[in-house]
Amino acid sequence: MPKDKFNSLEQDYKLLLTKTNQNTIFVAKKNDITISLYKTGKTVLQGLNEDDLHKEKQHILDLVFDPKEELILGFDETGRSEIEGPFVITGLLGENKDLAIVRDSKKTDHLDKAKQRVDSGALGYITFVLNPKLIDKLRSEEITLNDMEERFIVNAKKTFEDLHLRFKTIVDGSPLNSNKINVDYIPKADDLVPCVSAASIISKTIRDDSKNKDKRETWNIKKKN
Repeated sequence: MPKDKFNSLEQDYKLLLTKTNQNTIFVAKKNDITISLYKTGKTVLQGLNEDDLHKEKQHILDLVFDPKEELILGFDETGRSEIEGPFVITGLLGENKDLAIVRDSKKTDHLDKAKQRVDSGALGYITFVLNPKLIDKLRSEEITLNDMEERFIVNAKKTFEDLHLRFKTIVDGSPLNSNKINVDYIPKADDLVPCVSAASIISKTIRDDSKNKDKRETWNIKKKN
């Protein structure tokens, strides 16, 4: 659960709260279901009736995510600071409520299962993989990783716009090279915005599955962003 949704959830269950602990925001008991919201954002529903659990999960999603919320194109990357292997960037299109079951890849233990959830919840995604030889070539031409990422964002965004889709674009982290493209840069977006979390899952899975372990020869010559 994104941290900016904690208050809405707590207020909805305030009359049903039970004993809590130092790791949780609250624990609530509703009929035969226990709802626990942890400080990390992890939300756990426990009960024996599968239909009731599904209804409660849907209630929570409807409560914290506006049904009229526009589509989100979320971007996240991995492998930026590594000395070997690919640099991977993903732009993922979806609705936050359909992807609230995944977390930032750095906080996910079972990436394969998380990717299955992303594949079933996302509307689509585009991934850009740059292997070390290409990174070295571009960096030798004074093209930085920031340049590479920003150009991918511009083109991925245009690809979805050409399909006559309307969406808000959110990129994890601080602004890159310019403010000329219409996107929102949000630090920690991979932990706050489900569509960005989902993009991080895809990027991390693809990088982990890559067989390319080549070193980036330009890394120690002149380190750049």
